[in-house]
Amino acid sequence: MLRSPASLLGRVLTRSRPLLGSKVMAPSTRSVVTSGYEIHSPFPDVEPASDVVSLTLDTARRFGHHTAVECALTGRSYTYAQLEDGSLRFAGALQGMGVRRGDVVGILAPNGPEYPIAFLGAMAAGAGVTCFNPTYTPGELGRQLSDSGARVVVVDPLLEGTLDGALTQLPRPPKVVLMGRSSQAPGEGRPNLQELVGDETRPFGEHVKVSERDLSVLGYSSGTTGAPKGARIDHGAVAYNLAMVLQPEVFPYAPTTAESQESVIGLMPFFHAWGMYGVMACSLALGSKVVTMPQFIPELFVKVIRQHQVGVLHLVPPLLQFLVAHPLVTPADLASVRSTMCAAAPCPPQAAHAFKEKVPGKVFFQEVYGMTETMPTHFTPLNGKENIGSCGVLLPCVRARVEDLQTGAPLPPGRAGELVMYTPALMSGYHGNEDATRDVMTADGWLRTGDVARYDSEGYFYIVDRIKELIKVKGLQVSPTELEDELRGHPSVADVGVVGVSDARAGEVPRAYVVRRKTATSGGGGEKEEEERAEEERLAEALKTFLSERVAPHKHLAGGVRFVGELPKNPTGKLLRRTLKEMAAQEEGD
Repeated sequence: MLRSPASLLGRVLTRSRPLLGSKVMAPSTRSVVTSGYEIHSPFPDVEPASDVVSLTLDTARRFGHHTAVECALTGRSYTYAQLEDGSLRFAGALQGMGVRRGDVVGILAPNGPEYPIAFLGAMAAGAGVTCFNPTYTPGELGRQLSDSGARVVVVDPLLEGTLDGALTQLPRPPKVVLMGRSSQAPGEGRPNLQELVGDETRPFGEHVKVSERDLSVLGYSSGTTGAPKGARIDHGAVAYNLAMVLQPEVFPYAPTTAESQESVIGLMPFFHAWGMYGVMACSLALGSKVVTMPQFIPELFVKVIRQHQVGVLHLVPPLLQFLVAHPLVTPADLASVRSTMCAAAPCPPQAAHAFKEKVPGKVFFQEVYGMTETMPTHFTPLNGKENIGSCGVLLPCVRARVEDLQTGAPLPPGRAGELVMYTPALMSGYHGNEDATRDVMTADGWLRTGDVARYDSEGYFYIVDRIKELIKVKGLQVSPTELEDELRGHPSVADVGVVGVSDARAGEVPRAYVVRRKTATSGGGGEKEEEERAEEERLAEALKTFLSERVAPHKHLAGGVRFVGELPKNPTGKLLRRTLKEMAAQEEGD
């Protein structure tokens, strides 16, 4: 059963007490590793919270005068009172368009102040939400529209043309609501969300009460290792995850009071699980101000930190590297920062340590692990040790095993294998794809993550690689992440991605794609280009020697070194190894 929001919000918003239960949530003194090598959370179990809409609207009623969301570019903003009113008015508009409990509403937009209104309004109307990557082509967008069965799509006017291209592929296209003034010819007749929520004469919709098995989010995986699939996340799963994450010993926000609130940057894409849950949903449930950015603009990002005195930064590794290395960012700019949450991809320890040294005050560095299918499952606890390089310990109610890649046997601490997890916040399955669901679910209802991990005796986890990305050299498994970590230690390497390439004798061998640190201006004539090529040849040999001194022979760069201007990455900074492998295959073909 989902619990009443009024009974929970006092606990959520007061850091002197935990979200749930009467005990202060502190790590248990019992061992987290059982004799059968099943790992438990160090924290006591929790009960599910209320659904995300009820929780957020209850916060809005307590702190209606505070700003809920503000655009960093335009300054357009909504208070919590306006967020509540706008969400319920939009719910009414959707219900007037025929949206009913169990339907799906899509959102195609970069981060902006209307995004949470559309998100919460759709759920208030009883619908589930599917969010689209704003960089999708019409073909990619059309496939997700078709698979999700969205009845209505809310679109940013700048992406209206892309959406129209996708709609031509569908036999029964959904209705369209614009987030602002249409970019197409006037008279299109599509509703404008900004006008809908600003019309005080428009009645509120019915806030549909949902069950724990009703759809909340239909989240599509990034597709870095295969075609995206729709993970069905039900309201009960989201409620559980909110209870698991919004703990004073886990989530580092200061409490919201009548006079003050935490300010955070909404740069992590809201269509992605980390931006959707870790930034948007959690921040609004706690009464914080979310300053949205539709894209990364370095000067603006730094300005927002200073202007809004941001105390908690939500990061991904490329953003962390920017804060560490870019001359635009000074220690004074980071003076307000006291905590970070780095997620979405493994964090380079060197960058984390460099960031801590750059921030003038004491900053606690948290790392987070989760999946589209599970939401966050691991956090570095605030009352524990940072353990930089680890993605933290299991959240309450989560259990895990690390299984041998060949035998499936549970492994002891220190051994690497596939991470297999149980969480009450687990997806109920892939939408319309029972075969894919069976592929990742075990007979006892646990999820095979596809990630290679290890853990220590204290229950801290370390993500090593993706199973599908391991390189097989004469039958021996080579971790590309291990080689990348070593190569980043070379002073000439700014970034690096390693993949396996075909080899007649070994099957596969490692190849490194390297982004060089800028030392001099290149170009300027044939002689300069010749010098550049010679320098790259020398550096390639130096990097191969550098790595050979640090790893076993089967891990050497027998596939060579290639230099690139940048590495292919998704919007959250995760390396697209599949794209690198396609580049390698094309090079071999040429």
